[in-house]
Amino acid sequence: MAEHQDDASQQKPAPIVPLPADWPGQPLPRMPGDLSHYVPQGLGMAPPLIVLPWDDPLQVLSRPNYYGLDTPDSDPIRAAPSQEPGGGVIYFDDFQPAETIRAVLGVMGVQAARRDFAVFARDAEDTRRERFLTQVRIISKAALAHFFGAGSHAAALHEQPVTMADYVLQFLDRERARWNEPSAAFSERLAGTLGGDGDWAKESLGFGFLVENSYWAVYRLWSRPWLATK
Repeated sequence: MAEHQDDASQQKPAPIVPLPADWPGQPLPRMPGDLSHYVPQGLGMAPPLIVLPWDDPLQVLSRPNYYGLDTPDSDPIRAAPSQEPGGGVIYFDDFQPAETIRAVLGVMGVQAARRDFAVFARDAEDTRRERFLTQVRIISKAALAHFFGAGSHAAALHEQPVTMADYVLQFLDRERARWNEPSAAFSERLAGTLGGDGDWAKESLGFGFLVENSYWAVYRLWSRPWLATK
């Protein structure tokens, strides 16, 4: 009996199944499964109205909203979140061990222990143009309500069998198994996906991770080819 229990406790959790792109099956102000758009950084909340005895009422109403959303910016310095210490985007190869990935997620401020999240996925139609193989949006149930108006639908979702960090590692392992070939330095499955010639430039597997919104726990993770040149 004890041996049976030990075997059961070591079973791997069931893989997380992404929600369909048209979830929840009815139009929303913004669809969370539309991965062509990104949510901005910031709290996205109305500012508290604080009026001191000596305040000018007009000045009170014109004060900046420190609880709002950041304007997206392509400059890496100005693009840093104004209301969070961590965030950003990172690119890495497929040889990074799990402990390194977990450490990186921690440095970026990822809410890695959460289980109250959903996943949306999309495969690239043209990898050379889109620069990814498969991408997923990892989004908390709170963010589904706050950004997409899907609160009641999100509340009905079950918690995941693994944490966000564990799901990231599952995704990496799955994409490695999908695109890499055992005992081969370069995989023929990736050949030509980024315009490599198979000689001077060969495709190798890499990944990207983006913090879409730190406070509300919205992240983007994708597999991608990169060119290893002679």
